[in-house]
Amino acid sequence: ISWSGKLGGFAVAEPVVELTAYATDEWLSDVHENQMLDLLRRRLWHQPQGQKIEIENIYFYGFLKKAYEIRSSREYEGRYFARARETGDAMASGLGSCIGFVVNIHGNHWAAVVIDFESSTIFYGDSIYIKPLTGFLAVLHWWTHHHTGQHFKEKSLIITHQQDSFSCGLLSFNALAHHVLPSEYPLITASQVRNGRLKVMLDVMDRHLDQAR
Repeated sequence: ISWSGKLGGFAVAEPVVELTAYATDEWLSDVHENQMLDLLRRRLWHQPQGQKIEIENIYFYGFLKKAYEIRSSREYEGRYFARARETGDAMASGLGSCIGFVVNIHGNHWAAVVIDFESSTIFYGDSIYIKPLTGFLAVLHWWTHHHTGQHFKEKSLIITHQQDSFSCGLLSFNALAHHVLPSEYPLITASQVRNGRLKVMLDVMDRHLDQAR
């Protein structure tokens, strides 16, 4: 693989050199989180149950938060919030079953979220076992209630406990992937996080090379 140029096969064509972070103990950035979510999204496309599961990128919560902040107006009906609105409508109508994404906390930590519309449940997973902020949950409760009229319960998402300062990105993604596709994504143990990062790097490279053929 050439280390120059852009990665093919992903929603955003990032520089190939971004791959090197997977082979280090660097904190994984939004680039890497979105690549992992892209891989999961594509894998779900090939699963019968995956057609009703929506995997969003890391910016999805930001749209929900902005919608919550202007909830007293009619701005949520505008084009800017079309993706969030259409996703909520699809889930509420039964066309979808659940939505999953990872979210950045305080600019230096990743956590995982799964919103299950069939069981009216918000799952939240944090690899350092910190509970979600009240304001964070308020956004999700507003959005789900806006589309369904139901109050969703809260549950913890099964996630591996982080034993270092850099694995939250991988562990959050792994918790999300394990929840929606457990047969293909077993929970990673804390001692295997470096191997897990290398596996993701190889998966990204395979996707890139498939597009180049």
